[in-house]
Amino acid sequence: MALVEVLILLTLVVFLFYKWSVSKYYTFRDRGIPHDQPTPLIGNLDTKIFLGKSSFIKFIIERYQAYKISKIYGIYSMRDCNIHIRDLELIKKVGIKDFDSFPNHNSVGGESSETFFSKSLIALKDQKWREMRNCLSPAFTGSKMRLMFTLINECVIEAVNYITSEIQASGNTGVDIEMKDFFTRFTNDAIASTAFGIRINSFNDRNNEFYRTGKAVTEFTGFVLFKAILFGLIPKVLRIKLFDDKILKYFNHLVIDAMKYRKEHRIVRPDMIHLLMEAKQHYETSDLKGEHAEFTDEDLLAQCTLFFVAGFETVSACLCFTAHELLENPEIQDRLYLEILDTQNSLDGSPLNYDSLIKMRYMDMVISESLRKWPPVIITDRICSADYSLKDDEGSFIAKIKKGDNIFVPIIGIHRDPDYYPNPNQFDPERFSDENKNKINPMSYLPFGVGPRMCIGNRLALMEVKAIIYHIILNFKIVRTEKTCENLMESISGFTLIPKERFWMKFVPRNS
Repeated sequence: MALVEVLILLTLVVFLFYKWSVSKYYTFRDRGIPHDQPTPLIGNLDTKIFLGKSSFIKFIIERYQAYKISKIYGIYSMRDCNIHIRDLELIKKVGIKDFDSFPNHNSVGGESSETFFSKSLIALKDQKWREMRNCLSPAFTGSKMRLMFTLINECVIEAVNYITSEIQASGNTGVDIEMKDFFTRFTNDAIASTAFGIRINSFNDRNNEFYRTGKAVTEFTGFVLFKAILFGLIPKVLRIKLFDDKILKYFNHLVIDAMKYRKEHRIVRPDMIHLLMEAKQHYETSDLKGEHAEFTDEDLLAQCTLFFVAGFETVSACLCFTAHELLENPEIQDRLYLEILDTQNSLDGSPLNYDSLIKMRYMDMVISESLRKWPPVIITDRICSADYSLKDDEGSFIAKIKKGDNIFVPIIGIHRDPDYYPNPNQFDPERFSDENKNKINPMSYLPFGVGPRMCIGNRLALMEVKAIIYHIILNFKIVRTEKTCENLMESISGFTLIPKERFWMKFVPRNS
């Protein structure tokens, strides 16, 4: 009898679990939003992604292409109901025109007490976000970037010196380098210098604490991925911390102590900590304060941490894809080299500077096309703050969006849409030439997001990318090796942007 009761209880538990797992799967049907039939618990997600047999980037592109005749479509991401917008005018409405109805991101852990997220610009909401954004914006002007460029260039030189030393050790014929590791070490050093005010050389000291901490934060695999999935399923039940307290304490010690030391010794260094300290001082002496405004040391720590998390992987990913495309397209690499050589000659022996870098038109075209084909952030999101009737420009009703709904913009799908970019899988910088760039709909090119919520640090990121590409192409030719990935899109799997062969390429010195 006891066995029968246990079986009945287990059957009831399984039934209730099943009903819970599918309890939201009526949403899109009731609102008339196109969608595929979901699978219990995982929704419309492809199980092959979790098993590493397919990739999230392909999933987003395929879903976008599957709903070519629809302006919006729904994707059940486990139990989340995500509305994807593919129509450019509707994206403009949500991201810009009616921004007040969609002002916030749905940041994982945004409501938790973790400084990583709860106080950072990406997680702040409504008035708190507006005030913090207004205070931080002056830290990212062109004049501030000029001051920070010297710090970036120092890290670039150290990275290039590493390649030179490896080539010399190999007999000056060239050397094979895995560029994901290389560019991650460079971005680690650049962020350490520009955001935290510390000098690190991760090519010489390959296991330094800052680098180890960065890897722990940004490698979204293993147990961290498992915790994120659990949080996505039942966030209000599981109070999960995605990152270890030791990581939080490390950054707290790094930033708070640095600010205290600088204030006591009146040290000025043109990095992010100094700019944030300036922003704080400006905030405290201005009339920007609002009812819920905060600008404590912890708030500054949160912004530094955000710049680290946001920049560590995205910049290195952009650099990896750019280098790979230059390898695959030697004629483009040669043309970029000629522009770099002209710029180098115009400097007449002086070091590269910010103004010379931003004047390079073909460099800008190459990086723009790289961000078009391989945006480091493949989707962006908004949360609806109040019930909203989504209508097109003709006033036709599209769908009812309710308060709390997740709205997504499939950036990678738009960037690979042949209606906006003919032959989208081809790497063609000419799309962004002076003759052609005005033909691009601004809503079809969103590597840094859209509207007031777009990435505040895009100038800093572009400066890092262009500076190291400049010096690498000036000194070396990038060519294929036996270990170079043949097809990036087919080799990428899971939720990462890294092919299974990684980013191997050979560097041959130009003076050879």
